[in-house]
Amino acid sequence: MPRLSGDRGEELSPLGGQPIYLPGNRLCAGADTVIRSDQRQTTAPGPSPQGLMERVRRHYESLDAVRRGVCLLNAGDYRNAIECFDKARRLGCTDASLPALLASALLADGRAAHAAHALSRAAAEPHADVTTRIRHALTLWSAGRSEEAVRTLRDAIERFPDCAELHFQLGTLLAAREEFEEAEMRFLQAANIDRSHTDALVSLAMCCGVRNAPGEAVACLQRAQRIRPHDARIGWLLAQAAEAARQAGCRTRVRAVIPPEETPEDTRGIEELSNLLEAEPDYVDAFLAIPEGEMDRRVFAMLHRALETALRKNPDHPVLHCQCGRVLERLGRDEEAIRENEQAVRIDPRCVQALIELGKLYQKTDRNADATTRLEQAVQAGGEYADVYYLLGNLYQVQGLVSRARTAYRKALLLNDRYEAASKALAALPVS
Repeated sequence: MPRLSGDRGEELSPLGGQPIYLPGNRLCAGADTVIRSDQRQTTAPGPSPQGLMERVRRHYESLDAVRRGVCLLNAGDYRNAIECFDKARRLGCTDASLPALLASALLADGRAAHAAHALSRAAAEPHADVTTRIRHALTLWSAGRSEEAVRTLRDAIERFPDCAELHFQLGTLLAAREEFEEAEMRFLQAANIDRSHTDALVSLAMCCGVRNAPGEAVACLQRAQRIRPHDARIGWLLAQAAEAARQAGCRTRVRAVIPPEETPEDTRGIEELSNLLEAEPDYVDAFLAIPEGEMDRRVFAMLHRALETALRKNPDHPVLHCQCGRVLERLGRDEEAIRENEQAVRIDPRCVQALIELGKLYQKTDRNADATTRLEQAVQAGGEYADVYYLLGNLYQVQGLVSRARTAYRKALLLNDRYEAASKALAALPVS
């Protein structure tokens, strides 16, 4: 059977053969936090609206492929199931959490580098936590010092014998050195300590494949798939293991879990996205620049939840209130949008963006006098933009204030002499 490509560019042989491991595929929750904070030391401009749309499209397409793969798997059609899972895996957006996906899209690429000697000093401290020890070991490994890396993890296990993550990381390094017997024991230990440790279960299945026990691999992967039913890679490996077991004459019955149609609420993903939006509210602009009807409403509902979370932590942030209002308007909730923008103006009476949004919303809801007041305040606060003068000209005209409308249209054209709508509106005014 030919070798297949893995998620991270490494090669993975089928479960009947020898896998090649990439050490450090997973860190414990604490390490995750450390790495993410390092990544946030620098931020890049947010992605384009087209980029966001493509990510969301790939996300939903991959989830659909995973569901079809599970159905084929349960029907015993393992070869076609492999193709479906492979498609989802290659789309690259197989996380069940859309908020986490979009948060990662907003983060800058690249990781901060950490010197091995600095980590060594940190790991030597008497209260160095598990995260530091794992990161130190992986840094040593990356530097080609495999013996020291393994020894670092063994020492950590002596101190923290009930830490599943330490056993998993040690197993990963041992497997990379082709010490599969102890590696399997470490993965089994990790899975017994933490029964939800899917990565340990997947690696345990790979070791079962090394010793030609595809039936056992299927059992491990079914446990992992029940925990993470949206994970395309786990489904892909399970389908391969089931096919290998069938060819070996093993009697295995696969019962995979079909992922739910709606992904569950992801509190951690919402929290992460809210932190990004609190720091950079302008990221919302990339979403709002997407044409109406071309982005799933679930994305804007999720965005609203993230902004609400950010506002609970920082209720006096006028720009966050304004951005929340803009998202609410996109969701068709105009009155709530007005309330959010009014709150922004109460906090900062010179919040130009909120004043302009209020002018548009009041005009949209046939409150022309209020719209005029807010747009005039926006101009006084420094919002002298061509489209603001154009909107004011329209409002003056509706109220019979032709002279003021003419002045507003002329100012719009002074700011943008190619503003066709303002030019036409000015030409259509009656001669005074």
